[in-house]
Amino acid sequence: MEQQGNDEKYDEDADRRLARKLAWLTIPLLSVIQILGFIDKFILNYGAVLGLFEDTHLTSQEFGLSGSFFFIGMFITQISNQYFLQSCRIAKYFGAMSICWGVAIGCTALASNFRQLAALRFLVGFFQGSSTVSTYVIIGMFFRRNEQIFWITLMMIFNFIGMAVSGLLGYTIGFMDGLAHLRAWKWLMIIFGPITSICGILVFVFLPDTPRSRWLQLTEEEKELMNSRIRDNGTVKTDKVDFAQIREALSDVRYYYYSLAFFFISMPVACTTQFSSQLIKSMGFSNLNSVLMNVPIAITTMLLVYLGLFLVQRFHQIYYTTMLLSLITLVGVFLLCVLPVGPIQLLGIFLSNPAPIAVILEASVVNNVMGYTKRVFYLGTFMLCYTLGNVVGPIILGSTSAYNHYYPALVAFMAFLGIACCLVLIIRRISLGKNRKREELEQHGQIPPPPDRREDLDWTDEMDLHFRYRL
Repeated sequence: MEQQGNDEKYDEDADRRLARKLAWLTIPLLSVIQILGFIDKFILNYGAVLGLFEDTHLTSQEFGLSGSFFFIGMFITQISNQYFLQSCRIAKYFGAMSICWGVAIGCTALASNFRQLAALRFLVGFFQGSSTVSTYVIIGMFFRRNEQIFWITLMMIFNFIGMAVSGLLGYTIGFMDGLAHLRAWKWLMIIFGPITSICGILVFVFLPDTPRSRWLQLTEEEKELMNSRIRDNGTVKTDKVDFAQIREALSDVRYYYYSLAFFFISMPVACTTQFSSQLIKSMGFSNLNSVLMNVPIAITTMLLVYLGLFLVQRFHQIYYTTMLLSLITLVGVFLLCVLPVGPIQLLGIFLSNPAPIAVILEASVVNNVMGYTKRVFYLGTFMLCYTLGNVVGPIILGSTSAYNHYYPALVAFMAFLGIACCLVLIIRRISLGKNRKREELEQHGQIPPPPDRREDLDWTDEMDLHFRYRL
């Protein structure tokens, strides 16, 4: 037997078996979608050196804007997510959006000018915008708080497996240039669009999206363990938006610090996504080798994500780990500024991806926010801020010139990362203060015992005084 928060006990071996069952039924589908999501984000990046500029007559500034339209679409989706993730079955909404996302990718092969490309990238971003929040809601629903950090980190690792795979496939597809009188960048869209739609169909039909899903086929013992998991992770799926929980989120100062932190850390992502192939090409690499060099970028980022996971599990310090990863990214951007132009600058690109910061910070939100509406609202807002940073970052980078090695933009990115570190430290101090206050109340017997059937109550972290924030 294992002791769990609130003095709850359960059969540890049986719970591990249930955790494995839940993982087998959810993680494969979620991971494939994450891989495809990053491939589809990178398609435009690879297309830039595989004939996209020539076929669509893009300027460098229009290329930056086309990437921004993707994130504008993703930004807008976060608003609709607040309603549809509550009123619809998650698998149906998630699957339908993924099917449409694949169609939009395939149609991008038809673009012949900036306007068409921008419109299609907007649609790709709009339909893809449900994937991350849906994935985190599913993980938060089925897995205990001490398990969530592993699965959320694994999702980010699958993102960068997608980046590595897309680099290899992009390099291979580059040799298809001219096949059937089509440029290589068009083949990227034609191949990955249908694959994404097929995976969307699988999500629509087979993904479990409630603790009582028929796909789980739970035994009576497993149903009791699932109730224990719901009490632990605080996720009770509701069909209506609870505006009281939204008001509670808006009254919490941490919500605003989190939002600003997500915005600032997302700025440098342009260095390792949309502009990475161009930055690498400016170091003296050929077009195809510029695509191929995204593979070691992905591998380095996966290692940093794993480092973050190891530090959190070893020292149980989510916020300090986030700050350390922010400093590593800052060092990477700094190296891009100070190293001489050439292959040595790859070291800066390898370290400058902010994704490891984002995944640990997202895990802290899933761990520390209870209440279904409140959690969806938090995650949706942070995706808004993250996508807004992804809109602004490429514009800042694209507005500076490769002639001066993008120095003004890179200096700005370093400042933003420094501010994000300070915000994360403030969030930790606030959470620590809340924990100490609750422990003091508990010592004086001023906290009532938890109610019966806690798993049926959609309580928030502010309502449940037995809840302790993970630091």
